[in-house]
Amino acid sequence: MTAFDTAEVRDRTLTAGELQEAWPVLSPEERLEGLRVLPHAEAEDFLLALPARDQAELILSTSPAERRSWMRLMPPDDAADVIQEAPEEERQNLLAQLDDPLRKEVAALLAYAEDDAGGLMNPRYARLRPEMSVDEAASYLRRQAREHAETLYYVYVLDPDHYPLERVIERLVGRYTGGARHANRAH
Repeated sequence: MTAFDTAEVRDRTLTAGELQEAWPVLSPEERLEGLRVLPHAEAEDFLLALPARDQAELILSTSPAERRSWMRLMPPDDAADVIQEAPEEERQNLLAQLDDPLRKEVAALLAYAEDDAGGLMNPRYARLRPEMSVDEAASYLRRQAREHAETLYYVYVLDPDHYPLERVIERLVGRYTGGARHANRAH
């Protein structure tokens, strides 16, 4: 597929598959136009699936309102990747598009080098209530992973003051593994 005329795109429906197929030969302006022609939900999924360099290029070519919307759509680790791919003079502007809690998470990730473990991680985690059964917790975690399309690496059982409850975690692990104790665990 070759580069397409943007007027032709406006007259017909474009699918994400067609845009993906044409992507390598499109100019930056055609890429942005293609993204804008997609239905909003499809455009979000399409943008989130792009490499950070392409995301940065697209986002920087949008209006300030669009830029804010696109940056706030991203999980913190993806937003940090986009900011790192942006030219140095645009990085603070992109960071400023984020709401305060997200900006703090992204700034913490940006403190790490791009390919260091800290720069690659997602700082979000799942929280469980201590009164949940193992089945309830497992069901909740599966739902969180599906809804947020992220791999959950950390799960905390928190008390009402938001402090982790180690004993509850040990009890859940013990129930889930059939009561087996971990021999190498320090007490």
